[in-house]
Amino acid sequence: MFLFRFHSPHAAILIALLLVAGCGTVELKVVLDQQYSAQPGTKVVLGSVKNQTGQSFDIDVEKMLADALGQALKERNLQGTGGSAPKLMLAVDIVEYAKGDAFKRWLVPGWGSTVLVVRGALYESDSRKVGSVDAKRTVDAGGIYTRDAWETVFRKLADDIVSKLAEHAK
Repeated sequence: MFLFRFHSPHAAILIALLLVAGCGTVELKVVLDQQYSAQPGTKVVLGSVKNQTGQSFDIDVEKMLADALGQALKERNLQGTGGSAPKLMLAVDIVEYAKGDAFKRWLVPGWGSTVLVVRGALYESDSRKVGSVDAKRTVDAGGIYTRDAWETVFRKLADDIVSKLAEHAK
C-alpha cells in the first residue's frame, strides 16, 4: 500500500481534481441557415439516429445517443411532442466512435481515448434542411473513468448539442 504525504493542501486538492475530472476534447458547431430564424418556443423532435461508422459495437450506440438526446431535450423542456409549438426535427449520424480503454488512458494520455463524433441536420416540418450540427467529445486522460467513460461521452455530447439548440430556440 502506498502512503502519500502532502506538504501542501494545494497538492492534495490538485491530485483529487485529477482523479475526478478527465481531460478531453469538446467541439461543437450548430449552424442555422441565414434565411431561417427559430421562432420563440421552438421545440425539437428527435428523428433518426444512425451508426454511419461502418463498424459494429458491443453496445447499441444508436440507442445510447437517442436516449441521451431525448433525456437532454426533456430536461431543457425542448422536446417536441404534440401541440402547436413550432418544431424542428434533428437527425443525427454517428460518424466516429471508439469505446476507449481506461488503463491505456492512465498510462499515456491520448492512448485509449473514448471518442464520439456526430453530424446532424435540422429540418423544418416541411422537411427543408435549415441547419447542421457537428459535435465531438473525447475522454483522453485522467479521471476515474473506467467502463463508464463511454456512457459519459454520450450524455455530455447530447447535453452540448441540446444546450446550443436551446440558445437558438429562445
